[in-house]
Amino acid sequence: MEVNSTNTTNRQRIFYLSADGFKRDKDFVRSPLRYPGGKYYALKYIMPFLNCVPHDEYREPFLGGGNVFFAKKKSPINWLNDLESDLIELYKVIADSELRSQLINMVSTETASRERHEEIKNMVPNSTLEIAFRTYYLNRTSYSGIINKPAWGYAEGKSSPPQNWPKLLEPAGKKLSNVKITCKDFEEVITAKPEGNTVLMYLDPPYYHADQKRAYTKPFSIEDHLRLAKLLKETNYLFCLSYDDCPEIRQLYSWAEIYELSWLYNTANIKGQSRKLGRELIITNYKVIQEELTLFDF
Repeated sequence: MEVNSTNTTNRQRIFYLSADGFKRDKDFVRSPLRYPGGKYYALKYIMPFLNCVPHDEYREPFLGGGNVFFAKKKSPINWLNDLESDLIELYKVIADSELRSQLINMVSTETASRERHEEIKNMVPNSTLEIAFRTYYLNRTSYSGIINKPAWGYAEGKSSPPQNWPKLLEPAGKKLSNVKITCKDFEEVITAKPEGNTVLMYLDPPYYHADQKRAYTKPFSIEDHLRLAKLLKETNYLFCLSYDDCPEIRQLYSWAEIYELSWLYNTANIKGQSRKLGRELIITNYKVIQEELTLFDF
């Protein structure tokens, strides 16, 4: 991994990254979902930026697959949000112990086949539980976990089989207990009054350059990117933001701390997986310093 800081304007709030980096602890839970743009393979690079910041309230306006929330130590107050309504219904079912048990019973007897995938894709859910079931099945069996315009993408011997799905749902449900889960515009989450003393936000919006029509039911417009940057520039809350590395984003956040990250990650395709070099920006309104200055180029 390479990490380079390109700004020095936020030195009034300085935090020190642990030299140990990111280690899984008892709070670590693997997300039950596959998700386009998910951060599972980048956790060891992203988490130190969050773990170094003391906070008692945590918010994610763009939850997606939730890899970061499930990986981090659970805060006393948590607010998770996403504009994808079916995804949020699924999370609410997973968080409810009774509904979660019913969902586990439904998926544990399922089969992963192209025919079953097509059948569930065309079903019309009649309840919150059925919405959650449909969303979860399509997520686990579709190409890259895409539930908007899902295409068959289950690979026998490589994808997690249905009998293993309950093993992901139970621990995720426990982590989601007593967590606020909403389906709102990101602005409401960013600007809402604090419940704790120190609010930390992690934001993972759609990439500036992304095939949004395929991955999302509600595309993120250029105006949304501009609105997000304005809100973050004005907020008093601490934030850590992930973005694709492009000139437009660097210009939008020239006032913030920008860190360049690169890592190898898996990319899914119909034939299997391949390794690709990922390049992203981590953007914060606080300065971070490594205890052992080996990752930063000042």
